This record gives sequence, C-alpha cells and structure tokens, in this order.
Amino acid sequence: MMRLACMLALFAFAACSHEEPQGAIAERIAEAVKRTASERSSWPHFDPREIPLAIYDGTHTYLFWHRKVPDGFARAKDKDTSSLVYSGRHPAMTANSSADIGGVMAATLIIEGVDPKQDVAPLAGTAIHEAFHVFQRRHFPDWAGDEGALFTYPVDDPALLALRRRETEALRRALEASDSGEFECWARLALVQRAERFSSMDAEFAEYERGTELNEGLATYVQHKALGQGTVEVPTGGFGATEIRPRAYVTGAALAMLIDRIDPGWPNLFDAKSRHGLDQILQSRLNSSAQSGTGPCEFTPAETMAAEERARGDVAAVQLAREERRARFDDRGSWRIVIRAAEGRPLWPQGFDPLNVERIRGGILHTRFLRLGNNQGHVEVIDSGDVDIEALTVAEGPHPLYNGINEVTIAGLAEIEFAAEGGDLSVQVPGFTAEFELATVYSEAGLTVVQLQRPE
Repeated sequence: MMRLACMLALFAFAACSHEEPQGAIAERIAEAVKRTASERSSWPHFDPREIPLAIYDGTHTYLFWHRKVPDGFARAKDKDTSSLVYSGRHPAMTANSSADIGGVMAATLIIEGVDPKQDVAPLAGTAIHEAFHVFQRRHFPDWAGDEGALFTYPVDDPALLALRRRETEALRRALEASDSGEFECWARLALVQRAERFSSMDAEFAEYERGTELNEGLATYVQHKALGQGTVEVPTGGFGATEIRPRAYVTGAALAMLIDRIDPGWPNLFDAKSRHGLDQILQSRLNSSAQSGTGPCEFTPAETMAAEERARGDVAAVQLAREERRARFDDRGSWRIVIRAAEGRPLWPQGFDPLNVERIRGGILHTRFLRLGNNQGHVEVIDSGDVDIEALTVAEGPHPLYNGINEVTIAGLAEIEFAAEGGDLSVQVPGFTAEFELATVYSEAGLTVVQLQRPE
C-alpha cells in the first residue's frame, strides 16, 4: 500500500513538473518578440522591444518593457521573469489592440483560453502587429480609416461587389506570379478594377479602404515580415460582401508586398506627412517600371459572368442575414437590460471593436466590446471569461453610430437586482459596468429599463 502511495505521489509530481509556471506563456511570447526583432527589421526605425507589451492570459495581466510600475502592477515573484503582474484583467485590456497603461501606450494581447503548449510564434506576430500600431500613432497619425464609413458602406451593390472580387483575384494572381511581366500585368489589372470601383463610390468609402490598408494592412505586412513571411494569403474567391475591414488587412499587406517586388526600399520614403494610398504607391512604381507588364492576365467572359452572378446572390443573402441575425438576438432567452438616453442627450460611442460589429435590422449589433457614455455616465460591455454578451444600439440620427445612440439593449447577462438610489446608478459585474447619474430603473414587458433623465 505504501509503495502504491509513493508511486502515485511520484506520478503526481512528474505530471505537475511538466506544467508551465504561472505567466510562462506570456514570458515565452515576449521572448519570441525580442528574438524576431533582433533577427530582422520589418520597418525602418520600428523596434517592438521599445514599446510596452501587456498580455492577459485569463487570470493575470503581464506587462513587459514598461518604464515604471503602473498602479495595480507588482514585480513578478519569479526571479526568472521580466514582467510586471496585475491580478485579473487590467481595465485597459479590451482586445488585441493598444491602450494607455500607466501613462504610456502599450500593445495589448489577450490569450485567454490559448493552449499554453502551442507555438508562440503566431502570437508574437500578433503582438508585433499591435506594437506597430503604437509606432504608427507616434509617427504616422493620419494612417487610419474613418470607422464611421464602415457602417454605411454600400455592401448591397452587386456591381461594386463583382468589381471588388475581380480586384482581389487579380491581386492574388499577381502575388503568385513568378514571372515579372506576368506579376506586373496582374497588378495593373487589379488597379484598373479598383479605379473603376472607386469612381462609382462616394469618396469617403475609397478613403476608408485606403486608410485602413495603411493602418491594418501595413501592420499585417510588418507582422508577416517579422516572421520571415514574404507573402500573404489572399483567399480564392475573395471575401464576403460585408468583410470590408478584414479584407483591408489582406489587400493592404498584398499591395505592400507587390511594391516590395519593384522597389524594396520604398518604406524609407515615408514621413509623418505621407498619406498616399498603397494602391497609388504601387501605381507610381508600375508607371516607372521597365517591364511592359504583358502576359496572360485577362478574366474570361465566364469568370466575369460568374463573379457578377455570385455578387447578386451574395447581396440578397446580406439582407436575409440581417433579418435572421436580429431574430436570433431577439430569441435569446437570457435576461436583458435596456438603457435609454434622455431626450436630446444621446449616448456617444467611446469604444467598440470594429471586427465584431454587425449591421442588422434595427441597429448595430456589438458582439464583443462596446463602451457608450455622455456627461451623465457610461456603460461598458465586454465578453470576459464565460460571459457571452451582445449589445444592440439604436441610433439617435441618420448615422448608425456617429449621431449618437438613443437606446442600447444588452443580452447575455445573468439577472441583476439593482436600483438607482437617489438617482444614481452603479453596477459592476463580470462583463458589464454601468455608472450613471439621474437614472430611473423600472420593468417593462419583461425587460429591465434604465431611463436616463434630463437635468433640470
């Protein structure tokens, strides 16, 4: 019996000895960032080791390369780690993004639920992507698209969608071409398709694409370069009708990699006032290229017809999907709360995740993160741990977000018993925070309603 107990104890010790200590995966990601930065430069004057990195693993937030110890952080007890530690998710950690932590902009990475034994190179690449955004804000503050344009983008125009798909396919073929003449021919054709499409759209949508390609596309380009990857995967068949922003990550990187093939030193020409679109830079390099750009780079009539037919079907599917998505939101059996702004005092978007929003019937559905507020207070919802929250915003004016929000319905929370005491409302539970003055709470048709009042 004693021998069996000893064997079980030894087995338990062996099993535990293979478990990584707390924060080990965060440390491995930071080390991978340092290693890749020392091995190759992905953009002039950019060094991710000079930008703080915060990593939330579902239990703690680890902070690397910060010049001080921000409030709430402490030196890690493990002498072998270089990180600072914060118990839980630091409030600034809302997504793979960047945020102000202790007065310094830091790259943020959320790895909650990630297998600690997995290869950390892709996670290090994402960290470098987010660090480059911090670098961009310092040196190229105009590299961004107006996210407001995304909500009114004409995704329901089949002619524009067919042109977009042909442009994407031409970019894909240009990247895959090994012959310089064929590569330039497909690159030129991609720009022809884009020029025709942009001329048929309001200028704000073309500017949105170009700005997002500079912002997210170049960050994706830097991410791939840092990992030693000389190309980006462009999906055969292109992107979905509503995937405007995800597409810009790829097309921006693709355009940058095509420019590389003609002029590898082009990033050195950028300065703080540079605001040329990557397609415009590629066009200028093609215009000065010695190659004729001739080759078999035409879409067949059958390919053109197929793209147009598919686009018509996809546009019809977009309308149906908006109706079905609204129905699924309405059918959620969870308790829900409605916050209504006072008349003439809308709530304003203070933060949202543009990769996790959907335009559905009646409003905008936020499926991961949203923060709204005005001078009476704020509300914030975020998926955290086991919480699966969705928030539907209803606009005050013609724009779905930027004229303000009249009402937000939040679903996915466990029922909360609360009231506004003396007109003040304060609630903080996992995934949901609300702080408002001059609020009244009541029930209406099975909903809990928070009605904000106008100051007298």
